[in-house]
Amino acid sequence: MSEFLYKNRGIITAFLGVLLLVFPPSPFECIGIPFLIAAVFLRIWARMHIGEHSRGSELACPEIVKTGPYKYINHPLYLSNFMAGGALALFHTGFSKETLAFCAIYAIFLTYLAKKENTFLKSCPMSHVPCPKPSFIKDYPTWLWQIAMLILIVLRKHHG
Repeated sequence: MSEFLYKNRGIITAFLGVLLLVFPPSPFECIGIPFLIAAVFLRIWARMHIGEHSRGSELACPEIVKTGPYKYINHPLYLSNFMAGGALALFHTGFSKETLAFCAIYAIFLTYLAKKENTFLKSCPMSHVPCPKPSFIKDYPTWLWQIAMLILIVLRKHHG
């Protein structure tokens, strides 16, 4: 089950985002803007340090990164995903029970993935990598989903 969830984490996240659009739109909430900006910067910073192995559909452990945000946070990519998802929910449904439900479900999903990754990483004999490899540009699938969600939210609000 956890292998399926990890392999399809992007599709599951996209599905949750599409479900969010089922809820009626509310007036635009500016509070989501700082969360989205922080999420983008955290994601870029994390991608600059983690390397390409994290883009795969299977857990891999060629290296354990302890630089950049990984020095302070175990899973900055998951945190940035949650922050972006929460921002998009705020943009669409505002401060509402729908936003709370979306954030709770998304947090449970990401926490589950993070715990499974922690278990896997503990079994890896690798040590930290002294020199990170920049790779944030190849993170385009995530950027595309976030941009698509923003466009869909704007269209839904405008024509909803």
